[in-house]
Amino acid sequence: MKNLRTYETKQIEICEVDYMGQYQLCHLLNRFSEIATINAKELGMWNEEMMKQYGWVVAKQSLHLDEPIYYKDMIELSTIINNGSFVAFPRYYFIKKNKKEIGHCSSIWTLINIQKRRIVSPKKIGIMMPEVLHDIYLDEPQSININIPMDYKTTRQVLYSDVDTNQHMNNTRYVQWALDIIDYQIHKDFFISDLNIQYKKEIRPLENVELYLGQDKTRYIVEGRGNQGIIYFTIEIYFNKR
Repeated sequence: MKNLRTYETKQIEICEVDYMGQYQLCHLLNRFSEIATINAKELGMWNEEMMKQYGWVVAKQSLHLDEPIYYKDMIELSTIINNGSFVAFPRYYFIKKNKKEIGHCSSIWTLINIQKRRIVSPKKIGIMMPEVLHDIYLDEPQSININIPMDYKTTRQVLYSDVDTNQHMNNTRYVQWALDIIDYQIHKDFFISDLNIQYKKEIRPLENVELYLGQDKTRYIVEGRGNQGIIYFTIEIYFNKR
């Protein structure tokens, strides 16, 4: 059986941190995507020839951190898949600092036909998912309960720098948009301990997205909406004192 786990060790750079010197989560999610791509290629789940026709996209994910990550910290990231269903496949990520696990992320991925904008089964296009025999397990990301008032904040358009090779808004940009409308000062004394994201409908280039924000103490919810009541995404963020 192939080695199902892929690792990466990196030191946090100055261009990856915020004004408090803390590692920005958009960069962490980018690293997750990179090691997931490497892992998928190693396991035969993806290759360069598929890029223009098929792509793996994340449907939902849930990240937890015990402590913040700072400039010059050395971290180890790893990813591993688990057995999935017909079109939904779990992928887990783990974060270590100083050889201690300080965080993890559970996510669900699906394969899409880029031209037809439809979910497809890997088996239907000749991809055989590897057999998974490990006992590593994380809970699947849960639905976000919007039980607080949501207020309109701003409208943003999906532009060139927001779009990835799957020809829709990159999943890391959702987090950046959400954090941009949250109180600037909260990042001074708090760090993000939990981040839950539900990607409900892909956002295509040049589409306009209305951003709504709700807050209950240190819990924030950001929702992206379109015309006729379309919900593009919902993000739930919990801040903890440093």
